[in-house]
Amino acid sequence: MIVKVALASVLLLASTALIAPIALAARDTEGCVETTTTDTPSSPNPRQPASAGLAPAPTECQTPSDAGGALAGADQAVARAMNLVGSHGYYQLCARLAANIWGRPRAGYFSAAEQWRQVVATNNAHPGDRLPPTGALVFWDTGGPYGHVAVYVGDDRIVSNDIGDTIPGEGGVYLVDFALIESQWGATYLGWAPPIYSTT
Repeated sequence: MIVKVALASVLLLASTALIAPIALAARDTEGCVETTTTDTPSSPNPRQPASAGLAPAPTECQTPSDAGGALAGADQAVARAMNLVGSHGYYQLCARLAANIWGRPRAGYFSAAEQWRQVVATNNAHPGDRLPPTGALVFWDTGGPYGHVAVYVGDDRIVSNDIGDTIPGEGGVYLVDFALIESQWGATYLGWAPPIYSTT
C-alpha cells in the first residue's frame, strides 16, 4: 500500500511538470521577456548557441502586426506564444512548444522533421516560402534527425525554444528574429505550414 501511495505521488508530480508549460500560456503578459538578437557571435556547435547578446530584456510583449495576413485562430495563438516567452522546460521540445502555442497538449509527431514530412505529404506545406502568415508553423532542417519548428508571430519574429539558452538543457522560450535559427544554428529553412494536428 505504501508503495502504491508513493508511486501515485510521483506520477502526480510528474504530470504536473508536464502541464506546467501549458498553464504558463494562460498567465498574463506582465512577465514576458524578449530576446535581443543583435551582434550575436556564431557558436561552433549549432545546437549550443552562443549566449552573448541574448540576455533576456524586459519588453511590453505587444502582439506584433503582420501585413502578410494571419491564419484563423492566430490572435489567440500569438497571445499564448507571448505568454510563454520567458518560460522554461522546452529543451529540444520545439514541436510541443508549437502545439502548446496552438492550444494543444502535444504535437502528435515524434519530431519537427516528422511533422514537416507529414505536411509536405498532405500538400499543406509551403516549401521555401519566407512570407508566412501570422501563426504559421515555420520549419528548419538542423542537420540532425529532429529538425526545428517555431511559430511565426509577425513582424519578422518567431517564438522558439532553446535559441537563447545560456545553460545547456534550459529549454527557454524566446521571441527572436525569424532569421536567427539559420544564422545561429546553421539550419536550413524549409518553409511554413498551418497548424494541423491530429484529433486523436
